[in-house]
Formats: sequence, structure tokens, C-alpha cells
Amino acid sequence: MGKSHRRPKDESIRKLADRITRAVKAHGITVQRYDAFTTNSVYLKFDYGVANSVRISDHMGKLSRSNRFNLLKNIDHSYVELDRYLKYFYCTNDLEKLVADIIQNRKDQVEKYGPRYYDFLMKRNKEANTDTKGFWSKARIV
Repeated sequence: MGKSHRRPKDESIRKLADRITRAVKAHGITVQRYDAFTTNSVYLKFDYGVANSVRISDHMGKLSRSNRFNLLKNIDHSYVELDRYLKYFYCTNDLEKLVADIIQNRKDQVEKYGPRYYDFLMKRNKEANTDTKGFWSKARIV
């Protein structure tokens, strides 16, 4: 049997993910969660991706990843980057701001699309991606 490449887990990252999940679920947001196997990263997708996602970690991620929100333990001030779209990076001291921004982002999306079309987009994302490799096949609804 081969050696496992699994790193010891940083429980503080999981606790941050739990806090974000509780806060946004209180606002009716559906949360999918995936705890990475080889890193200390946790990914949360909101309303099947229609309200974007957050990556909680202790290191910078791959440039190819496209999480709108990022909570990083290894930075000491929050900032915004413009790639193809805005990406938000929060230090752990700004957890409340992150949660408020996630909730506001969801409100903005519902307003943009209207409640009925927003619900349609959620259902479409769920159906189209349920069997997709990676996040969608490994994540669980929390």
C-alpha cells in the first residue's frame, strides 16, 4: 500500500468554514462543502454556484481557480484583485465582512435575475454538474 500524501488538518480552517456555513444558512443560502484531501483548504459553494464560492485556506491557491471569495490565514490585510472578474481576499480578522459580502452578493444575484430565474439557475447548475468530477462529485450539502 502506498504512502498517503494527506497533510495534517488545520482545525481552525474547518472551524472558520463551519462559522461561515452557519451564518449564510441562516439567510437561506444552500451550502456545498468540500474539504481538500492534500491541503488545508475548504471550499464552500453557495446556491449551487449561482451565488459564487469561497476558498478557506492557509496558502495562496492556483491561479486557474476561480473563487470569488477567499479567506486566507496567511495574509494580514484584505484586498481585491481584478482577473477576468473581481476576486476578494480576506484576512481572518475580516470574517464578519466576508460573511456580509457573501450575503450581499447573493441578494445582488437574486435581484439581478429575479427570484424565479435564480431558482431555475440553481436547479440547472445542480442537475448539470451533479456527476462532474472534482468538487461536484465530492462535495456534500451542509
